[in-house]
Amino acid sequence: MATLILKNLLCIETEDNTGADEPYLKVNNSTKWSSSSLNSGQDIDLFNKNGNALQVSFNGRADIKLFDSDGNHWYDRDDFLGQVTVTNQDIGRGDQIGHFTLAGANYQLAYEVTA
Repeated sequence: MATLILKNLLCIETEDNTGADEPYLKVNNSTKWSSSSLNSGQDIDLFNKNGNALQVSFNGRADIKLFDSDGNHWYDRDDFLGQVTVTNQDIGRGDQIGHFTLAGANYQLAYEVTA
């Protein structure tokens, strides 16, 4: 069993052309974090709803996906901004940076994998 610690999300460039994104992170298809607004040049430390470090346990591998919410309208689905996959082999490598650059966006996720 490994633990993924999601630390910080930096928005270099939003996906939305008209303002802030409403990003959310899924780990193995389960939503783990979301924000109502993030603009280009902003970053945010990632915590759970109780204010604790955002940690996700996994076996073997974890797929981290970033999306920009478009309100789940049938005519405008949420935008997929990219995926980073971590494995047990990442344990002990310290802080890592994952990049999400699809749909014109540019985000960086700081994370760590521990035993």
